[in-house]
Amino acid sequence: MSITIPNPWLMLLVFIVFLVTMFLLNTWLFKPLLGFMDERNTAIQNDLQKINNSDAEIAKINDEIKTIFENAKKEANTILENATNEAQAEYESKMLKKQSESQAKLKTFRLDLQEQKKALETEIVAHLPEFEMALQNKIQQL
Repeated sequence: MSITIPNPWLMLLVFIVFLVTMFLLNTWLFKPLLGFMDERNTAIQNDLQKINNSDAEIAKINDEIKTIFENAKKEANTILENATNEAQAEYESKMLKKQSESQAKLKTFRLDLQEQKKALETEIVAHLPEFEMALQNKIQQL
């Protein structure tokens, strides 16, 4: 076995081909690939930022919706309370009116009854001798 020393010109040529290949790979493959990867990372970061902004907007909109619903509930309760109060007041006024009407009717009825009582008493007093005669006749028949 003998050790051979390679040709220096051949080594230089292989080295130059290697450098040219590295230069061409860097120019045509690595730089575009790294550029594409950088663009992709930038796009991903932008999308993440948009997602975070969207989440913040969604939270803000949800808060606004909660506020609107709370205000709507308060307003509905206020309207319901006002309607209940108005209905209660109307009921009470109608009840007072009906009570006063009933009391007036009762008063007229009592006055009418008193007049009828007096008329009946005077009629009975006027017919008292007839009743006494009829009563005496009945007693005699027994």
